[in-house]
Amino acid sequence: MKRIAALAAVIIGLIAIPTAAMASTGSSGDSGSGSGYGTTVQLQPRECHVRFHRVHHHHAKRYFEWWQNGRKHTTVYCPFPKKIPPPPPDRCRLQTLTFSVAAHSSALTEVSGPQLSPTEQFIYNGNTYTIMSVNPGADQFTAFVNNLLFTNNSGAAITNATGTIVNCPI
Repeated sequence: MKRIAALAAVIIGLIAIPTAAMASTGSSGDSGSGSGYGTTVQLQPRECHVRFHRVHHHHAKRYFEWWQNGRKHTTVYCPFPKKIPPPPPDRCRLQTLTFSVAAHSSALTEVSGPQLSPTEQFIYNGNTYTIMSVNPGADQFTAFVNNLLFTNNSGAAITNATGTIVNCPI
């Protein structure tokens, strides 16, 4: 009989705690404006600090400690899992460059693509070209291939050639 009475008291106590907590968070007819509505809560970082406790002469036991609601807590595990960091941005971004070159000319004309800058490199027809000078007003640039100035000596104009720019920041 005493056990049943104790169990009933525990159940009533457990039911009363959430009810009392909800009653204390409500407001008396306030719509959210005005002074005195709500409470201010000091936000604390959600992280644990690793500590060690010496158990025997050469053995140490690890534990975690953190602060919550102004109280210091310690456990054998951290209740705040670490956030997974976002993946790093892509180091290399491939972009397409479309250009044309007149016959017997060394000036390449950009048809479409990103804004070019000197020392940028692009790959066209299996070769790596390095942009040496850019004339943004005329959408023209010059490029070196194999340490030589590229000149279209094929006799025919190259139109709408597509190259791939590889941007890899250092």
